[in-house]
Parts: sequence; C-alpha cells; structure tokens
Amino acid sequence: MADLLGYEGKTVVLVGAATGMGDAATKQLVELGAEVYALDIAPIEAPVKQGIEVDLRDRGSIDAALAKLPEHVDSLFHCAGLPGAPFSNLDTMLVNFVGQRHFTESLLPRIPNGGAIAIITSVAGIGWSKNRESVDALVATQDFEGGQAWCEANPDAANGYLFSKQCIIAYTKRKSADLVAREIRINCLSPAPTDTPMLSSFHDQVSREFIEEHFLSPLGRNATPEEMGDPLIFLNSTAARFISGQNLIVDFGYVAATEMGLRPALL
Repeated sequence: MADLLGYEGKTVVLVGAATGMGDAATKQLVELGAEVYALDIAPIEAPVKQGIEVDLRDRGSIDAALAKLPEHVDSLFHCAGLPGAPFSNLDTMLVNFVGQRHFTESLLPRIPNGGAIAIITSVAGIGWSKNRESVDALVATQDFEGGQAWCEANPDAANGYLFSKQCIIAYTKRKSADLVAREIRINCLSPAPTDTPMLSSFHDQVSREFIEEHFLSPLGRNATPEEMGDPLIFLNSTAARFISGQNLIVDFGYVAATEMGLRPALL
C-alpha cells in the first residue's frame, strides 16, 4: 500500500511542541518516521531528534533557535500560541503572528521545492475579511521589528488573540501565491474548542458557560488534541500535495451551522 502521508525519513520542524495540539502532532510525526526538530519555550517530552528552546516574543531567541536547525527542512509546523489574557496583547501578537512569521520567513530558504508549511490558527479568526484594512496593514510589514512597531503603534487594532488569528489566515492566503514558483505549499488549520491547557484561559476570560454555549462543536464536546494534530499533519503530507492557500476549518460543522443561520455567528 502506498504511503500517502510520506513522512518516513523526512526532516520536520515543529514549533510549539510541548503541549496540546503540538505535542499530539509531534508524537504522531515521530511514529510516522519523521526526524522531528521540536521547539518550545517549555520542555519537550516527545522522543524527537532534537528539542530546542525558543521564545517567539524575542527575535534574538528565534534567530538562535534557527541556527540550531538543519540546512534542509521538508516541512514546517506552527503550533505555538498564546490565548491573550493573562498575557499582554503585544506578547500575544508577537508569539501568534509576528515572531511566527519571522521564523517562517527565515526558514524558507532551507525548504526545498515541494516542501510545505502548516499553521494552527483558530475559528476565532474567521472574520478576518471584515477587518481587512488592519489585517492587511500588519501582514504588509516586512520583518519582526516592523511588525512589532505596527502593533505598538496600533494597540486598538492589534488587540490580541482574535486579531492575531485573523492575520495568520490572511498571511497564509497571501503567502501561498508568493510560494507557487517554488512549489511550496502553505495552509492553516482553524480548530474548534479543544481540550488543551489553553482552553482554561478562555474560560477565565469569558466563562466556560459562554464558550460552551456559543462555540462548542455540534457534537456537544470539545475536540481532543489528536483530532486537531492529525488534520494538521495531513496538510503537510503527500496526500495534500495539491492543496495550498487554504484555511481548513476543523469543527465538526460549527462554522457551517453559523453560515446557514442555525447558530449565531459571533465572529
């Protein structure tokens, strides 16, 4: 039987590997035979090729981590993220978008033609097109310093989790066009509420009852980390070799229900 995922012997970099969806994806990639270079600010428990500490709020930390990675990388996964409070809006923007983008742009020269990038965003970002002016303005900045400066100068727009996730979706779609010439694919994945350590932060911000009333999947339960990690792995796999520029919504029909007026669309 053909290996439709095609990770055996491939060199993979995964940022945000310590917990939640990133941990689930990391462990699955190791099982699939990939050599995984795993990065996080926290210790990594999975049996990876190399674990590397990185703080996406700090360009120096990102550049130091990049220096420890191999010269050839077949695919890149971004799973790191902050939920907003108790972290500042600026820290959230740096981790979720500005630092993540700097990491991606810096690693791209090492990704060969046919490589792939997959980024975790959120169903919270699905309203990105309604906020196009601000989203486009941040995505158009050229580097880490430019992105940070824009966020600091526009605190009302760069207001944390939702905006950072909107920017990931727009960046993915714009970057997919830029990478066509090299046949490098880039996609993102929007999870529904998932049982990860981050979920409790959302409960603290707006209450568990509010999240479950308005954003819980039609199944009536949260997703597991594996139910998000596996589709993320698919996006960078051989099976998805003609898919690029897409935001894969993984929510068991939640967004579909809002689009058809069966649930309130709050985003």
